[in-house]
Amino acid sequence: MSQGISRREFVGAAAGMAALARANRAVAADGANFALPKFTKARVLRIFIGQRAGWPKPDLDIEAEIKHLRAGIDAAPGVQDIEFIEDRHVTDADTLTQLIARHKGADGILVVPVSMGTSQLYAMLADTGVPTISLATPYSGHEWCIVPDLMKAGKKIDVITSSNINDVAEAFRQFRAIHRLKETKVLYVGGGYPAPEKYVTAVKQKFGTTIVPFDHKRLVEVYEAMDAAAVEADAEQWIKNAQKIVEPSREEISKSARLSLAMQKVLADERAHAITINCLGLFGARAMPAYPCLGFARLNDLGLAGVCEADLLSTMTQLIYLHLTGKPGFVTDPVIDTSNNTVIHAHCVAATKMDGPAGESAPYVIRSHLEDYKGAVLQTRMRIGQKITMAKLVGVDPDVPQKPQLAASPFESYGVDTLLVSTGQIIDVPDSDRGCRTQITTRVRDARRMLEQWSHGLHRVVFYGNHLADTRRLARFLDINVVEEC
Repeated sequence: MSQGISRREFVGAAAGMAALARANRAVAADGANFALPKFTKARVLRIFIGQRAGWPKPDLDIEAEIKHLRAGIDAAPGVQDIEFIEDRHVTDADTLTQLIARHKGADGILVVPVSMGTSQLYAMLADTGVPTISLATPYSGHEWCIVPDLMKAGKKIDVITSSNINDVAEAFRQFRAIHRLKETKVLYVGGGYPAPEKYVTAVKQKFGTTIVPFDHKRLVEVYEAMDAAAVEADAEQWIKNAQKIVEPSREEISKSARLSLAMQKVLADERAHAITINCLGLFGARAMPAYPCLGFARLNDLGLAGVCEADLLSTMTQLIYLHLTGKPGFVTDPVIDTSNNTVIHAHCVAATKMDGPAGESAPYVIRSHLEDYKGAVLQTRMRIGQKITMAKLVGVDPDVPQKPQLAASPFESYGVDTLLVSTGQIIDVPDSDRGCRTQITTRVRDARRMLEQWSHGLHRVVFYGNHLADTRRLARFLDINVVEEC
């Protein structure tokens, strides 16, 4: 393995190409040169409920109270992702019945109590089957206390009890995720391995997400047709932002940059939001000219999704949390170490903007793929001290006899009814010559317990932040079980 050289030395050795790249900086790859797909707003029915009563006080100006609450909600974080399709004060069951009938296709209902006398309306909302969240500020009535019982009964309703009106963002996240999952299109590049039909159908029925096969030969054709100036500008951008380059040549980085641009173009042309590729198989068979690792990192940084190894389970996991939190995932091969209660997560694909597209980019080094010392990948240095959530969407097909997961394909579990989830904290960022290039060590609650109940294969997806509360809430709305792995 070669010794690392600085970015300056590397660029100096390729001055001619760098000059070409600078001349074409207008096409530098931040995704802006492709019409990448956007999402529409979640459609939410907003209603204010309550009648004149002694609580919170007999002379409450209800209309003024509604005006105040509406203004706060309209200024809350995440409201830009929401379209309020109705905005009504409801005091009686007949009016609510009409609204519900008119908006059965809404992504969600935001119900805001202003006074007492709302029990019947809460019960009606709980029976709609539409994800419903109540924002109950202090002294807005006593009926918040019936919602937990409705939740326990399996109703798709929840309540936020907070004096901070910005906490309505918790509801916006749920509605956004539900809506965007319906609009999401995934390209599955199996390279001879077709997407399992039952899984594709289950995903469509559960989330509305569309998974379509995409021929790797078409991706290679787009790769070969990419503009040379755009490719060199993109390669220059990767090199410019790297701390250093270790193994890959300029040519190898350019190949990966070309494939990165090709993937962006394919997603733009297909109006798709995610792509997962049988990268190891295709590159090993020389059916793909470069590893897609840099391209996956770019898509993840842009707020889209690029997932390795044609892993649809990890793809769907990443999409759920991307739409819920706005943050990309790190698909990993976990290594459990019971000696110090940690899990090491390692892979050769890692986003640099783990806080989301608007966040800071983490430092990275350009390396070769560790499993074969070929290609170009990022070794990303993630944030020590950061809390994380680890997850995987799985399920069980009752028609398929269950087998030990040791040698079983993950697609022998076709269901989408369970989220395996745990939390931890990054305590180290190892630089090891074993495993994969990007690595983090996370402290967990009970590594031995995690080991004993491990299931459903190897891959897990790591996200910045503790998202257990959001996970449980979304799982209730989508009829998914949550299993904490430790």
